[in-house]
Amino acid sequence: MSTDTNAIASSSLHHRYEIQHEIGAGATGTVYLARDTFEQRDVALKVALPQIFAGNNPEQTLIRKAWLNEVHLAGSLQHPYIVAVYDAGVSADSAYLVMEYLAHGTLQPYTRPDNLKPVAEVLEIIYKCASALDYACRAGIVHRDIKPANLQYVGPGEAKVCDFGAAYWAKNDSTQVMDIGSLAYMAPELFRHWVTPQADIYALGIVLFQLLTGQQVFHADTPAALMYQIMNGEPPRLSELRADTPPELETLVTRMIARSLEDRFPDWPAVLAALSTLLPKLETEQTSGKKPAQAELYDQLRQLPLLADLNGAQLWELLRISRWHRVKAGTVLVQEGAEAKSCYLLLKGEAKVTQQGKLINWMSEGTLFGELAFAEATPSPRSATVTAVDTATIGRWPYSHLHKASPGLQSKMLQVFFRLAAERLKKADEQYLLLYRQHMKETTPG
Repeated sequence: MSTDTNAIASSSLHHRYEIQHEIGAGATGTVYLARDTFEQRDVALKVALPQIFAGNNPEQTLIRKAWLNEVHLAGSLQHPYIVAVYDAGVSADSAYLVMEYLAHGTLQPYTRPDNLKPVAEVLEIIYKCASALDYACRAGIVHRDIKPANLQYVGPGEAKVCDFGAAYWAKNDSTQVMDIGSLAYMAPELFRHWVTPQADIYALGIVLFQLLTGQQVFHADTPAALMYQIMNGEPPRLSELRADTPPELETLVTRMIARSLEDRFPDWPAVLAALSTLLPKLETEQTSGKKPAQAELYDQLRQLPLLADLNGAQLWELLRISRWHRVKAGTVLVQEGAEAKSCYLLLKGEAKVTQQGKLINWMSEGTLFGELAFAEATPSPRSATVTAVDTATIGRWPYSHLHKASPGLQSKMLQVFFRLAAERLKKADEQYLLLYRQHMKETTPG
């Protein structure tokens, strides 16, 4: 039995978590696959190495502070693309974190030249990581240790940010850890102890460069030489290392890893805007077909006044429980008389509404429909047919998925549904009143 396994056995942790086997080890701790016997789920249990708490030399003190920092932040960041922390604790001689278990490991294997992912998928991953870091930034947190090993691979086009031990938390100076980070991903200004969110933008740009080329931006034999390269060297051109690189992508990477803060993207919204503009241009029949990229959809959804009350995390959740398609003109979206199972959003394009073959309404982009049946115990059959009149982007939310959504998202969506119902009722009342006045005018003598 290892030293840190002994520590687990001698603590109260073993009463709740059954250790399965080790899944990772580093300079500061060991990660185990464990079974949470209370919640009946697999978790990743990260336990600090005992020697970190056994001495007071500068390195131990620094690493210990990083552990305390991560424990302090545990649970405060809740975002679909940040690894969830379920439990955390610290004592005089140890610390631990209990996190969601992600079976596919980190992005590190996908930085090898023989194992690179398609460009469009890489940008989907980067977009979601940027969205998570934007969320953390809005909470006053700069990660400060973004690298492939701290980005957990979830599946095609998805990754989650983890390990906030080195985070700089502007809300509380006592949590700041200034001297921890991975040198190859550190922005030049960090060597001057100047921390801004642009440091994370730089680091994610270096990760993007690696995922695209399988190479590091700067190479050196010693830390001092690498630091000199970061401060003074010129990064290689992306197009020289990957021939299929579009000019717009090279411009994006160049701006993310610019040495000067003035030349780098100023904030995460600017990065997300650039990515959402670039992604549709990179789509191919193989990568997208009839399904739009999630990053493109997210950017379009957050611009809809209809969904303005949803925060970033709720928008991502809404995307994850939805089904999206690009359809041709003439595609029937809802059939009259059919069973009601979902609500729909006409994100792009137009559609006509017919009843027994007669045109009764016309839908423009941004229209939500089919939502009223969600509130019915037994949804009524569809009363009309909805047909796309040109190429359209359609989102579908099965009622069963909405019923299982988080309480926060359900509450917000019900507010949206009720507001739409009220607006439609008001419009119907106004039309009825107009017809009534016209009828009275035509039937009143004189």
